[in-house]
Amino acid sequence: MFNYILFDLDGTVADSAEGVTNSVYYALCHMGFEVSDKSELKKFIGPPLSSSFKEFYGFNTEQIETGIKLYREYYTDKGINEAKIYDGIKNLLRRLKAHGKKVILATSKPEVFAVRIIENFGVSEYFDVIAGSTLDEERNTKAKVIKYALDKAGADDLSQVIMIGDRKHDVLGANEIGVKCAYILYGYGNLQEAQEYKADYIIDTVDNLEKFLLKGVFTMERIIAKDLLSINAVFLRPQEPFTWASGIKSPIYCDNRLTLSAPRVRDDVENALARVVEENYPECEVLMGTSTAGIAHAAITATILNLPMGYVRSGAKDHGRGNQIEGKLEKGQKVVVIEDLISTGGSVIEVVNALREAGAEVLGIASIFTYGMQKGIDRLNAANVKNISLTNLDVIADVAAEQGYIKPEDKEKLIKFRNNPSDESWIGEA
Repeated sequence: MFNYILFDLDGTVADSAEGVTNSVYYALCHMGFEVSDKSELKKFIGPPLSSSFKEFYGFNTEQIETGIKLYREYYTDKGINEAKIYDGIKNLLRRLKAHGKKVILATSKPEVFAVRIIENFGVSEYFDVIAGSTLDEERNTKAKVIKYALDKAGADDLSQVIMIGDRKHDVLGANEIGVKCAYILYGYGNLQEAQEYKADYIIDTVDNLEKFLLKGVFTMERIIAKDLLSINAVFLRPQEPFTWASGIKSPIYCDNRLTLSAPRVRDDVENALARVVEENYPECEVLMGTSTAGIAHAAITATILNLPMGYVRSGAKDHGRGNQIEGKLEKGQKVVVIEDLISTGGSVIEVVNALREAGAEVLGIASIFTYGMQKGIDRLNAANVKNISLTNLDVIADVAAEQGYIKPEDKEKLIKFRNNPSDESWIGEA
């Protein structure tokens, strides 16, 4: 658990879009630039102004100084008041203090402005330290602000520190100092950026941020669970069970192929699979999809990682060269299997065995969803193969109950089914 909690301001504590964009708009207009769509200026929220003016408008040093001066001219009188605290943040800060956490503000915004904003929000009592940049641009990077904040807080053990922010600069600054970073998605960033810059944690809502900070709940599983539920890739019907091909009655049906038809969800899933491979199987040389459900996921993930890929049929072809493994695979290559769903584990273990017989070294499996059935766990253990899933039935059940897909009391039915699929006593329970 983390005891020093550093919060970014814009996009993390405060929705400051109106004040920031109006201030940038004011500066650009006074410098002779035409802005047709003010919403495009949201990209200025979070990063240091100097780097934003240089990156987005190619300003030289003199122009940057003028832009910052004009920005502050508007912001000091008006823009600073055009911000509002995010719902739930005040309660989160209060609870963190009640649990004895050191709460710190670490923002690229000038400290004199940050102090006024926090006071305006009525939450200054919850912050042990308010740290920001300097007006003279001496402390002008996120890393410098974080170091300054930690020095003021007396934080010597960096393993106890976490930075909470919504942009790549928060991740990069935290990495430079050597502390963990949680990237939040309710601000102005996005999942793709969070994954690209390898944030240590990715958290979607203020409620889940509280669970993470106080209970240690990791939430990537929840993001993918929400995604799958939102497109009915996971469909829950505890009152009217599905019948599987095996004859088993099930309160859940999973069709992860639907993710391929939903671009936003598909991006979340494939980027998450890529991250699983990078973090858990860094020596991977080839991705192999299971036929047919894992093929597309393997192809997209391989593209993200710039890796070769292939796929494994359920059996050898009865024509042509009679291949079971499609795509180039050399003996000794390190392979990760991409699978969409793990239930009892039988089919994916057949794929693993086929690859091993062909001389590959199977590092493990990356899958989208697992039921967590004991039979599947035992089979994978017996085959000596590791599986990392993006989400699982327990998380799906929690999220589904929270969001009204099922009644809270139905969670127990799902877990009973998972624990013993052949026991149908859960059917008809009130």
